[in-house]
Amino acid sequence: MNTLHLALLFASSILAGLANALAGGGTFFSFPALTAGGLSSLIANATNAVAVTPGHALAAVAYRDTLGRSKKRLILLGVSSAFGAIGGAYLLTITSVHTFDMLVPWLLLFATLSFAAGPYLQKLIKSRKAAAPASIQTKTDSVSVKSAISYFFASIYGGYFGAGQGIVLMTILTLTGVDDVQEANALKNAIATVVSLIAVIVLAFKGFIIWKYGILMIIGATIGGLYGGRLAKRLNKATLRAIVIGVGSFLTVWYFYKG
Repeated sequence: MNTLHLALLFASSILAGLANALAGGGTFFSFPALTAGGLSSLIANATNAVAVTPGHALAAVAYRDTLGRSKKRLILLGVSSAFGAIGGAYLLTITSVHTFDMLVPWLLLFATLSFAAGPYLQKLIKSRKAAAPASIQTKTDSVSVKSAISYFFASIYGGYFGAGQGIVLMTILTLTGVDDVQEANALKNAIATVVSLIAVIVLAFKGFIIWKYGILMIIGATIGGLYGGRLAKRLNKATLRAIVIGVGSFLTVWYFYKG
């Protein structure tokens, strides 16, 4: 990469950190910046995993008090998510560049649709749960093997690609009985930290990460994340969501066109 590409990469990682702190969807900014710098989509995806990990970890630490109230659920879902992340990251390492190039538009489409529909789907699920009989609600609210399996499969996706992972996790949390928004955010960030960290370890061991770019992105994403935390109460999240959805839609169309 030349100086211009490095500057673009750093700026995109700041935007990614900002977006993730406020609404999610940061990968839509950082992933294309890596491919624009000449990296294959496969290596770009692996290197991008490095950039998102600190943001999830910092957010999880901020919710440590809330996580203390959900230890049983956290342990069960953390273990199942760890195995899923290992599987997803390993699948990425055995995927050919050609195959991954064909998958990228579909993965971006899934991430964009998940990001756009996530809040509405969660509201719909909550409204239906509220209208359900108390006995059914109690059964749904328990930590179950089914919920662990759901996180296992969601974490395979997170370890493989990761874009839109937060929305997928939040939707599953709502489906499995976590109605408190703060608890859901805490668990989402903790699980995403586990998934991202394990994916980075597997991908690094296999030599899929370009560390000189990954470290630069960590710095940028951390700056964006810290600044985003300060702006959270002042920025219009609906506007930011619209921008992220717009960027995701554009990238989806562009990668389908390129393919």
